[in-house]
Amino acid sequence: MRMSKVKIGIVGSGGMGRSRTESFSKRQQSELVAIASRNVATGSSLAKEYGIEFVPEWQKMVERTDIDAVVICTHNESHGEIAAAALSREKHVFTEYPLARYLSQGEQAVSLAKEKGLVLRTTHGESLSPMHQVLKEEVSKLGKLITSIFIRLTPGRGARPEILFNLKVSGPPALFFIYHVYPVVDLFGKVAWVEGGAQYEGLNEQGRYERFTNTVNVGFVNGGLGQWTWAGGIEISEAEEYQRYVLTGGTLIRQQGRWVKSTKSGIEEIKASEWPSKSLEDLFLDEVTQKASSWQKDAETALEAIRLSLAAEQSVKENRRVIL
Repeated sequence: MRMSKVKIGIVGSGGMGRSRTESFSKRQQSELVAIASRNVATGSSLAKEYGIEFVPEWQKMVERTDIDAVVICTHNESHGEIAAAALSREKHVFTEYPLARYLSQGEQAVSLAKEKGLVLRTTHGESLSPMHQVLKEEVSKLGKLITSIFIRLTPGRGARPEILFNLKVSGPPALFFIYHVYPVVDLFGKVAWVEGGAQYEGLNEQGRYERFTNTVNVGFVNGGLGQWTWAGGIEISEAEEYQRYVLTGGTLIRQQGRWVKSTKSGIEEIKASEWPSKSLEDLFLDEVTQKASSWQKDAETALEAIRLSLAAEQSVKENRRVIL
């Protein structure tokens, strides 16, 4: 017997809203029903393009009985609120990262999904990444972590000037760059303590700023240290990244888009198979139709990542080390 399609409601009509709408429209397992957006112009235009209903308020959409799953493509500040509301109304949730702007909202969403037997899928792609899986294998062979180092320098603000550089809407850089934190947490586990540093130039009352530096230093429960540094809006010709995992048995180095292993014996390139044809949307739809619980581990890692990032924000505000 063929299973009925998963009926989808999209929240958000910006760049990611359009991308997810297009992606879910191509999936045989899903059917688009409606788009909700506070931007009437872009929301109604996108809904018309795909021949579905436009709903101005997401609160009304999550209450509908003809929708099985809600896809959240809004600004960071509203992810957790919408996820919790949708889950409380028996809707599965597919949300862009971060899982939530505030830890309590993230915890509530994960708890609701588990309690109600629903799927809460975040868009961190490590579970589908062959390279990340190979890195996990390498980490398991190289002994204990000494330190994890990540540095990113970014000129300008990219394609999202007003939203990205806005503390109230996007949170601190340590949160909107959560995709740099998540894989490290997945590799090395929970953290015991967090220290953060932050500097914002041109910060106004609306939370907008022109240039920033964020630093995060942590101690992992299983041993070893981790550190992240982000600087954006700076004078540099192009973005640069520096990434190292230093373990007792060797160092994993990311350079020019590839990973290598460095030991006393020399340098060896780390290779992985190509990305699978399966997408995060496919994974989500499989989890919904098969009533799978595979999303739970990824959601717990996502929750731990925002716990770390938000503890860094707390550390800056209170000028102290935060113990988790």
